[in-house]
Formats: sequence, C-alpha cells, structure tokens
Amino acid sequence: MADKLTIDVVTLDSVQCAACGYMMESIAALPDDVQEMIEYTEWSIKSEDGIARFKELGVQVLPSICIEKDVVFPSIIPQYEELIDEMARRAPNDAMKKRIASLRDVGFQFDKIEENLAKAGSGMATRTNSKVRK
Repeated sequence: MADKLTIDVVTLDSVQCAACGYMMESIAALPDDVQEMIEYTEWSIKSEDGIARFKELGVQVLPSICIEKDVVFPSIIPQYEELIDEMARRAPNDAMKKRIASLRDVGFQFDKIEENLAKAGSGMATRTNSKVRK
C-alpha cells in the first residue's frame, strides 16, 4: 500500500516558462501537512527523462499536473481546493483521503515564494537529464 501520492509536473522549463513555474509552485506551496503525504517531480521536456515521462503519462499540453499517473490539470493551474479535491480522490487509502480532505480550507502558502521555488527545485531538471524529487 502506498504511503504517499505521486505527483508529476510535466513542464517545458519552470525557470523560463511562467506557467510552468506557477504549476511547480502550486505543488510546492501546499501546506506542510499535505507535503508529508506527497512525492512530486518536475519533468522538463528539455531532458531525455522528461520526454520519456511526457510520453508515458500521455500528456498532450504543457504544463500539466498528473496525480497517480492521471493527467488531472492539463495546462490549467489549479486552485487550492481543486488540487486538494483531486488528491483526495486519488488517495491510496481512506485515512489519507480524510486527512487530505480535512486540509481543504488551509490554503496555499504563497507568502514563501522563494522558499517554495527552492523546495520545488525549479529549474533543477531543465539543464541536465537529472530529475528533481521532493
């Protein structure tokens, strides 16, 4: 049984593409209680690994957020409540589903922009074939 939700953010480049950066920050700005339940990765299509993941997930537009391999937000930067609802729908067990749903009213932590982007590893996967996992 999985103990974390897997979130893949497929981007062009989260440093040079504003929408891609916003997508990454929407995940990085989730409250710490949510962060404990997820593992997220940026997949830049500027890398071989990113192109492979893009194809594997069936992504058609950039940027996109996939939760548990489902393309959930294709080129749509989600509102906090939408993101939490989709995460809860895909939670691997009822306890995690309830815990995620209970955090629906907390909201993003956008007051920490630099910290969020550093935590997200924005741009770390765009210059080489390395992956950024959090």
